[in-house]
Amino acid sequence: MLFAELTPARLDLLNTLRGLGPASIYALAKTAERNYSNVHADIGRLVELGLVERNEDDTVPFDAVEIRMALARAA
Repeated sequence: MLFAELTPARLDLLNTLRGLGPASIYALAKTAERNYSNVHADIGRLVELGLVERNEDDTVPFDAVEIRMALARAA
């Protein structure tokens, strides 16, 4: 489920927004060279996941997203 939410396009948006700094959806879409409505939807989901903070401009409050997952031992 995690990888369904953190698609390559959304990860790219996190990277772009982190480098750009606080930005509007329009500025982010323009910088990422993506369609405004797709970026708007992706940012909305990233806000729901807690990976983007929304205020006057969108921001990414983290330097990195680290995913740790315990694997089952082989029998």
